[in-house]
Amino acid sequence: MSSDIALIGRIAPVLAEGLYMTLELSVLAIVLSALWAIPVVLTLISPRRPLALVARAYIEVVRNTPVLVQMYFIFFGSSILGYRLTGFVAGLIALTLQNGAYIAEIYRAGIQSVSQRQTESGLAIGLTPREAFWVIVFPQALRKVVPSLANQGVVIIKDTSLVATLSVAELTFEARLLVDRTAAVYEIFLTLALLYMVITGVFSGLMRLVERRLRIVQ
Repeated sequence: MSSDIALIGRIAPVLAEGLYMTLELSVLAIVLSALWAIPVVLTLISPRRPLALVARAYIEVVRNTPVLVQMYFIFFGSSILGYRLTGFVAGLIALTLQNGAYIAEIYRAGIQSVSQRQTESGLAIGLTPREAFWVIVFPQALRKVVPSLANQGVVIIKDTSLVATLSVAELTFEARLLVDRTAAVYEIFLTLALLYMVITGVFSGLMRLVERRLRIVQ
């Protein structure tokens, strides 16, 4: 037992560095995915059919290809084009593009669940269609899809482990280095799993608080 405690004490500083990188990547990927999904969903529900078809094609492509393949495509493709991206940036772009597509579909479902009468009521009091959407429809849609957004956020956090293949020094990458140095495979990856559980648990808890607060406001 004392040897296990001593091992954890030795690996903790290294994993702490990887944890910081994982948290930074997770926060950026979640925020950027949620923001990128807004223009995607607006294009997807656009009455202009060519635009809607472009958005649908984009969503189908990124949803039906592995995010790891997308990371490699962006990382190595940027080198071929002469603008080499870091592994962190390439991974962030891939996570944003893929999860932005999923979140756009979540937004779409929320928007379509809002009654058309809400828009008509806004128009009746003098709002323009654009104002009615942003003031009445979209806020209600967001309230409805918070649980789905929370689930997608958990997926993003777990998928950050894939950037280890691009030599980004996040949790999984640091854990693999520690395994090579110590051969303590079970102890290190058990610690890694517990850390991911803590991160996703805290995120899910925060999203539940957001959901409850929105219900109160509603």
